[in-house]
Amino acid sequence: MKTLSLFICLLMLSGCASRGLTIRDVPTIQAANIKVPTFRGLPQKSLSIEVVDMRSDDLKGNSAVVVAEVDRALVSALNSNQVPVSPTGANALVLSIHNGPVGAYEQGCVKLEASLNVPKRANLKAQSSACFESKLPFGKKVVGTDISKAYEEALTLILLNLDQALQKMSYL
Repeated sequence: MKTLSLFICLLMLSGCASRGLTIRDVPTIQAANIKVPTFRGLPQKSLSIEVVDMRSDDLKGNSAVVVAEVDRALVSALNSNQVPVSPTGANALVLSIHNGPVGAYEQGCVKLEASLNVPKRANLKAQSSACFESKLPFGKKVVGTDISKAYEEALTLILLNLDQALQKMSYL
């Protein structure tokens, strides 16, 4: 009886986990989950943003929607944290989305690269990657992914990396 209960419980857990989104899907990013640093080192605290999809061709079927979702969430997170975003922002942030495995993980992973141009001061670069993927303990079978969570984490990390680079620049 205990074995049957355990089997049913595992079946239900794996069924729930397998409903997640992968790198092939359009994420639903919660801007409130993106942690935005202060960007104290930014001379004029305004940004223009361009998001570019650099994922492999087989994943670009919904590229425009993915780019729009990442842009929407990033702009919302920055604006709500006193970093204004506009097409004429004083500093230019280009964010590119990449796919690819991170260690043993693949379907629930996203890689981001960013370039922040601070006119007459610097062109800063940063990278981040995040995965939200569950696998069975004794195998390679993926039982669940959540690409939305991976995007939220990767966006937080890339903003933190850019902020650290800005702080180092201000000491020079």
